[in-house]
Amino acid sequence: MSRLPVEQLSARLQPLNLAGTEVHHLPDWPGYDDPKRLAVIRQIAEMRGRDPRIANLAASIIKKSGAKPREYKKQAAALLKWVQNPKNIYYLNEPGERLQDPIFTIKHGFGDCDDQIIVLCSFFTSIRLDWKLVIAGTCNGKKVRFIEGQHYPRGCKWAHIYCMVGVPPFHPKEWYFCETTIDGVPLGWDVISGRKSFLPELEKPAKGPSRIMRAGRPPRGYRPKSLPQVKHRSEAYAMAYGHFQPSGYGTTSLVPIGAGVGAGMAASTASHAHNGSQWLDWKQVLSGILTGVAISVVTAIIMERRAERLKAENK
Repeated sequence: MSRLPVEQLSARLQPLNLAGTEVHHLPDWPGYDDPKRLAVIRQIAEMRGRDPRIANLAASIIKKSGAKPREYKKQAAALLKWVQNPKNIYYLNEPGERLQDPIFTIKHGFGDCDDQIIVLCSFFTSIRLDWKLVIAGTCNGKKVRFIEGQHYPRGCKWAHIYCMVGVPPFHPKEWYFCETTIDGVPLGWDVISGRKSFLPELEKPAKGPSRIMRAGRPPRGYRPKSLPQVKHRSEAYAMAYGHFQPSGYGTTSLVPIGAGVGAGMAASTASHAHNGSQWLDWKQVLSGILTGVAISVVTAIIMERRAERLKAENK
């Protein structure tokens, strides 16, 4: 099985061109209810769980763990531990909703909670262990979970997905929760009732406005590194190194800003005056200085003016 038969999924998928590896953006995802979302995830995990490559990797992980044949709980724990390990699959959030083929996730070594769950459940399928998907969130101010197959509660806000695995195969007598995104929590640990530890996604938002944090003091004796002499360097990069480069991409005309931001900006303004128009809007710069974010504002203005100038030159 070399390709995931995505045309069989009951969802409108948009394959992304990633040199043959399957990653799917689901534009209709916000319109699906959660049972349908879980059904789509289940189909992907079950189909890929029949892939010999998944079975080979699962068998290798289990053998290295020392679990013996028919020690199903230990086998499940070994597979969970492998998926939790950031060296194998590094947990990252994503913009929008993508569902990664488990082969892609394993090959590239990253994914969010649903990608990690698809990998783990495909492992369970490959060794004939039953599993159920679980989502967690809040309802009426309380942390709640929904287990696949139960009556679906309406009006809750869901923020996280994990699963549970049943042992032994064919007729499970025990079910264990599986949390993939927290390295080291054991088989059976549940994000809802697991002592006092909860995922950040399930925490209540802090009261009050957010704060702009400042960097701490550098260590004693710290000196900034010299700016590497390379081509095609953005001016934002130069600023971060404590230099300013007003004359475009290149390796010359570096103006230090240690004596003040104004000196560098003045040099930049002088070297980028075109047709009597000033390259920088000093009112915007002054506003940035007064709000404490001068460098960020100047960088944005620089990039905007550079794009305008290049567009004018190309006409």
